[in-house]
Amino acid sequence: MTWGDTWSDILSGGNPRWKITDEESHQSALSHFRQHVPGEPADVSVLCPLAGDDPFVNLLWKCGYSITTIDLVPAAVEAMKAQFPPTMDDGDSGADAWTEEERDDGTVFWKHGSGRATLIVGDALQKRPELVGTFDAVYDKDSFGALGKSMRSGFCSRMSEYMKEGGIVYLECKLKENHEDVKDFGPPFSLKREELMEDNSYGSNFEYVMGLDSVYDLGFSGMKQTGHILRKK
Repeated sequence: MTWGDTWSDILSGGNPRWKITDEESHQSALSHFRQHVPGEPADVSVLCPLAGDDPFVNLLWKCGYSITTIDLVPAAVEAMKAQFPPTMDDGDSGADAWTEEERDDGTVFWKHGSGRATLIVGDALQKRPELVGTFDAVYDKDSFGALGKSMRSGFCSRMSEYMKEGGIVYLECKLKENHEDVKDFGPPFSLKREELMEDNSYGSNFEYVMGLDSVYDLGFSGMKQTGHILRKK
């Protein structure tokens, strides 16, 4: 099943997989994010790769952060767009809040009228020179849980390119009770610091700051959502 097929199933009311929609969990994640990502929200730009329609992204925007998402599946991006105000109320026009720009390579950029939200429809592993060195932080919601080992090196290279020196990665991932037996089977893949910080993954350009253990209750037996803080070298 492709990611597009997976999203079609989710959006049509099928298996929600491991989506987190309750506000309490999002507030818990926000508390961790704020604690470890320095600066006032208005001064912080956040990259959210493989974001899907994760409501936490919209929560960051509501708190004043500038956010940029990348997702390959148009339907997921449309679901994300729907979480934002559909119009910009400037007192006169109430014009459509989103403007669309399609690049020559087929990538689509949706830009919100607030100036603080850009949703990219495209491959997160593709090189994008316009994003190099532009982000203060990355909110990585379990990308490794979906990406196989062969894709992790390219993904981490892009994250390193796009971040400013000293930028912070707030990363969540799944950890299964029988981790050593199942870590090579997924999705979702079970991950510890050792897998995240392999030399051909985040370990190549990031330093490990700390682990947060469980950041909120997943509601699944035998598996928990753990947090990790990394810093761009």
